[in-house]
Amino acid sequence: MKYDLIIVARSASRELIQTTENCINSAKQDKADLNIIVVETTTFAVNYDAEIIRYKDGFNYNRALNLGLEYAKGDIHILANNDLIFHKGWSIIGESMIVNGFPSASALSTYYLQRGFQRGNWIYPGYEIGRHLTGWCIFATKECIAKIGRLDESYEFWFSDDMYAHQLIKADIKHGLFCNVQVDHILSATLRTLSRQEQRKYIR
Repeated sequence: MKYDLIIVARSASRELIQTTENCINSAKQDKADLNIIVVETTTFAVNYDAEIIRYKDGFNYNRALNLGLEYAKGDIHILANNDLIFHKGWSIIGESMIVNGFPSASALSTYYLQRGFQRGNWIYPGYEIGRHLTGWCIFATKECIAKIGRLDESYEFWFSDDMYAHQLIKADIKHGLFCNVQVDHILSATLRTLSRQEQRKYIR
């Protein structure tokens, strides 16, 4: 099982570079067959242990992911923010997705909307954002992406995950929350570094 970890990053400070490095290092703990792609949205010089793709357009989260997907080689594509921590054992999710018939999946996290889900070998089907579908880390088979086509780029940032959910529903593709895997999100670590004015433009 080969994975593509596609990370959208904004390496505008040492702190943000460290955030991305922490994400990469946590994912590498599992020794999975992992192809790492960082879609870098700044012009700063960076040196991650990954293939670095320069994003040059006006920022659009799903457009950045679409660019990263052009370099994907694996069976499972991980569409990711840079502010993630993968817990050891995360890479069992690919086989679990295929065995259980879920072309799209999310992992359990510490996010408050997921507190009611039972940890362990449980799968909760659904498309509710923040509960079943965590936009900061989505696992999708290459067949899933091929079926829905390019990720919808209607929104710059917020609601990008909603558009992905709509694409799944329209294509009749099952999505589930897998509770035997954990990926934590350091909520909006990159967004918080922007000015309030810059933050607001991504909410429209």
